[in-house]
Amino acid sequence: MIAITYDRKTNSIFQHFGRTEYFYLFNEATGEEKIIDNGGYSHQDLASYLKSLGVSTLICGGIGSHGVEAIKSAGLKLIPGAVGDVKDVIRAYKNGTLVGNPNAIHLCSHSGVQHHN
Repeated sequence: MIAITYDRKTNSIFQHFGRTEYFYLFNEATGEEKIIDNGGYSHQDLASYLKSLGVSTLICGGIGSHGVEAIKSAGLKLIPGAVGDVKDVIRAYKNGTLVGNPNAIHLCSHSGVQHHN
């Protein structure tokens, strides 16, 4: 199962993993697609939540270093830096042409400085 950070207003990739309110789930085996909420979780707890749903791969826009560590700890594959319409991203993933962008990983220190909107 693939989880994609999702912006319902624009039908596109939400650009901040830790603040996403929704995920677009795509089941590779059945082709089923559905939208779910974030379960009330944020940042590091999102990885465990996704794993509990059977997710094996996360596609997202930007993600902080703490989110990356949580994704790795949960054993999920990460494809950061995706942009655009979620259907286009799914199509690219299925075609093997979706390429992640490591520059979308933000090295945040979270040392009291508010830098996320």
